[in-house]
Amino acid sequence: MMDPKIVYLMRGLPGCGKSHRARELAGATGRICETDQFFYTQVGEDPHSYDFSDSLLDAARDWNFNNFREALSAGVSPIVVDRGNGLNVETQRYAQLAVEHDYRVALAEPDSAWWQELRVLLKYKQFVDDRLFDAWAEKLSAVTRDAHRVPAATIRRWMSSWRFDLTVDEILSCRD
Repeated sequence: MMDPKIVYLMRGLPGCGKSHRARELAGATGRICETDQFFYTQVGEDPHSYDFSDSLLDAARDWNFNNFREALSAGVSPIVVDRGNGLNVETQRYAQLAVEHDYRVALAEPDSAWWQELRVLLKYKQFVDDRLFDAWAEKLSAVTRDAHRVPAATIRRWMSSWRFDLTVDEILSCRD
C-alpha cells in the first residue's frame, strides 16, 4: 500500500526553526515551497543574498503558489509549504488546492526548544506580561536580521493574532 500524498503547512514565527523543520519533513524526495526563496533566486545577482523588496511581495507569493501547484501536479510528496500559515485566505488557497489534488493536509510546527517555549506562552498569552512578548519579538527579529529582516513590530503583531489551536478544517472553511 502506498503512503498517502501529504502537504504540510508549516506554522510558526520567524527565527523559530520553521525552515529547519521543513527540510526534515521534506526529506530527500519532498519539495519545500517557500515564498522567501523568491528573494534569493529571482531577485538580484547573488543567490546567497536575500534581496527583499516589499513591492515584489505579491509576485513572490504568486511564484511560490505556482511552484506549489507544479509540485501537486507532479505528485510530489511530501510538499512542505514553509510560511506562517495562519487563518487567512492565502493559507486556505494552499489547503484547498491540495485537497482538490487528493492530498492529505496537516499542520506542522518547528520542534526547536525556542518554539516549544514560545508556543506555551502564546497559548496562554492572556496571562503573560506583554513585555515578555516584546522581548521575544526583539529576539526573533535579531535572529532574522541577517536573512529575512523581519521587524520586531511585525513579529509582535503576529504573536497577538496567533491561534495555537488552529485546525486544517478551520483553514478550509475560512471566510476572511
